[in-house]
Amino acid sequence: MNSLPKPAYRLKAALMACAAGVALTASPALAQDLDAGRLLDLMVQRGLVTAEEAAQLRAEAAANPAPEQAQRPPLPQPGVAADGTQTVTYVSPVVREQIKEELLAELGSQAQAEGWSRPGETPEWTRRIQLYGDVRMRGEGRFYDDGNADIFANYGAINAGDPQNINDQTPGYISPPFLNSLEDRQRFRVRARLGVRAQIDDWISADIRLATGADNGPVSTNQTLGAHGTGKYHIWLDRASLRLTPMEGVALDFGRFANPFWTSDLVYDNDMNFDGVAVSANAPVSERFSVFGTAGAFPVFNTDLNFGSRNAPTAPEEGEDTYPGIRGPYKSQDRYLFAAQAGFEFRATEEVSVRLAGGYFHYDNVEGQVSAPCYYYEVVCSTDATRPAFQQFGNTMFPIRDVIPDPLNVPQSPENQYFGLASDFRMLNIRGAVDYRPSDRFGVRLEGDFVKNLGFDRSVVAARAVNNLGPSLRIPDPENPGKTILQDGPYDGGDIGWSARLTLGSVLNLNGQGDWQAVRGDWNAFIGYRHLESDAVIDAFADSDMHIGGTNNRGWTIGGNYAIGRNTIFGARWLSAEEIAGAPFSVDRLFVDLMTRF
Repeated sequence: MNSLPKPAYRLKAALMACAAGVALTASPALAQDLDAGRLLDLMVQRGLVTAEEAAQLRAEAAANPAPEQAQRPPLPQPGVAADGTQTVTYVSPVVREQIKEELLAELGSQAQAEGWSRPGETPEWTRRIQLYGDVRMRGEGRFYDDGNADIFANYGAINAGDPQNINDQTPGYISPPFLNSLEDRQRFRVRARLGVRAQIDDWISADIRLATGADNGPVSTNQTLGAHGTGKYHIWLDRASLRLTPMEGVALDFGRFANPFWTSDLVYDNDMNFDGVAVSANAPVSERFSVFGTAGAFPVFNTDLNFGSRNAPTAPEEGEDTYPGIRGPYKSQDRYLFAAQAGFEFRATEEVSVRLAGGYFHYDNVEGQVSAPCYYYEVVCSTDATRPAFQQFGNTMFPIRDVIPDPLNVPQSPENQYFGLASDFRMLNIRGAVDYRPSDRFGVRLEGDFVKNLGFDRSVVAARAVNNLGPSLRIPDPENPGKTILQDGPYDGGDIGWSARLTLGSVLNLNGQGDWQAVRGDWNAFIGYRHLESDAVIDAFADSDMHIGGTNNRGWTIGGNYAIGRNTIFGARWLSAEEIAGAPFSVDRLFVDLMTRF
């Protein structure tokens, strides 16, 4: 069976026929002009015929010499026959050589394009596909301080499930779920990600990545070993995007893609991806100075098509306009992020470079909204969709349902609540970094961040907050003269954050944000400090490693990484953090990682 593709096989047959015709029918002089022997040798070298086939053609030519010119029948007259056959009586040696060269060129081009010209070479389209990914094994320990309070409601669990009754006078009252703040925990985790990049055209590409993950949260793709016995792991679509590069230095991203902004984990976790559209540009101004910028629009939450339909109105009875307390479907509560960032990079010397950027991140409709009056028995209230779709820990919360109690038993009527963000978020972020690289194998980086929530209104937040409060106060009991009661302390949260970090080593972003490459012996070491107040950023998207993830924490990080092989590293980090506002809550965390990427 011939292993060549069909087009190649047809070309091979045509060449063999041509060579056979030259060898068997040409006169000795003509055979010399055509140089049939050289053509056969070339075909053998190209693998179009075997050496045995070439030898057979030569043998047949020798065994059947051309008859003398005088014995040849008369040449047919040139022209076109009735069946459409065209007769040409003579082809000059120059034309024959041209035909031969064109045929060989066509065959070579097709062989190269289809990938069969060299043994083992893949087709052209496969060379536009790139696989990439990483696998990380992690050991983690969480160590809680014995002096921690145990009063931290798990608002993330409440908002992800059924509403919580907050009236403890209701018969059969069940308290809300709380966060573990006292018992140490250890676990082993795995993260595996596999991506495909496809170059569709010179300026169009696509990116798809799958990843593990214990849930569909935006800041982690870790899966805990043994979390469900020996059950199988989830696989999530982590990225799916198209990129257009209509001109040099300009890129447009559509879909779900990596963070297009230059930010640190003070604002966005390193594993954070963005949904939406972004346009990025980078342009050199001079040999040492360049500018860059990014702008985009990103959906953060999209209202369910049937939100509120369980409370949808029915036809009123005769003489009535509506049924009291029945309303819906409700208006959409979609949420968006509109963001822009601009900056520059300046290489002061061959060893020193500076990078500085400022960004503005405007969240639309993320603040919780108080509902229209909603009866205690209703399943859905009008602003339930304004509660966070995902959250970690730290943001100030408040109850969003305006519940109408049971008029027959007001003191014991259930008050089923969801909780929304007490603040709006319009974040100003400034980030800078200075690199010093005296050699290719060693460098030092000092970087810092500052963020302030311009949408924060302390008076509004303090009036509605149910967490991030100061120490309780003992005040006189207005209903029992001579006695006292405990009252929640004043609101103690804040709206700013800052961090500083020093890194040194041969690869400064080893196991950090962005792509990195390492050979055996590469290393880095780092130390950093951060202070992130409760409502400086949205806790859902902030770093998931410091404290218990999210905001309202301050503390130190120290660690390092060492490459034990090509793109394979062993690393460890120790993070020690405490709460800023509210009751005592201190957590130390240890991460030990073994990671490889390809």
